[in-house]
Amino acid sequence: MRKWEVVKNLNLKQTGALFVWFLKHPIFMYATLNATLKTLRVAQKEFPKIHGLHNKANAFRHAFWNLIIAKECCKFSSDIDKVLTWTRTITDWHEEFSPNPIMAKLMDLHNNALGRKLFLEYKALSKKQIILHLKKELSKAVLVRSKTEFEVLKNRLVYLQGDA
Repeated sequence: MRKWEVVKNLNLKQTGALFVWFLKHPIFMYATLNATLKTLRVAQKEFPKIHGLHNKANAFRHAFWNLIIAKECCKFSSDIDKVLTWTRTITDWHEEFSPNPIMAKLMDLHNNALGRKLFLEYKALSKKQIILHLKKELSKAVLVRSKTEFEVLKNRLVYLQGDA
């Protein structure tokens, strides 16, 4: 989606909610912004120019993003439930704020959830180690063609198209 289209489609209620979250949770919001920038840098390095598609690179990016948000937030809180709740809230908000077709949205939500689940397993690892482990998971990613497949594949990364 082009920048102007994003601006035209801004939902005042959702934008207001983000502002309120920022006021209530400035440290988590800071951690989220930091994690988002790290995620985009890693995705661009690992998958130049293709991580924005509905492919394996996008599956990696969404799982990594959730994992890194949680990891960054843990620098400020030892309450894992609170961190994971925040991570889910902000990434679910993102999926509502920048809507995709239903299958792409389901794919993103699925990979986001897997990233949060993998955080529990990978939280002590370095960013480099996380990337290696996630790439291993990516090698087992599954092409999804119907809505019913998401639940069956809840422990696997999923994608909709492309090889990358």
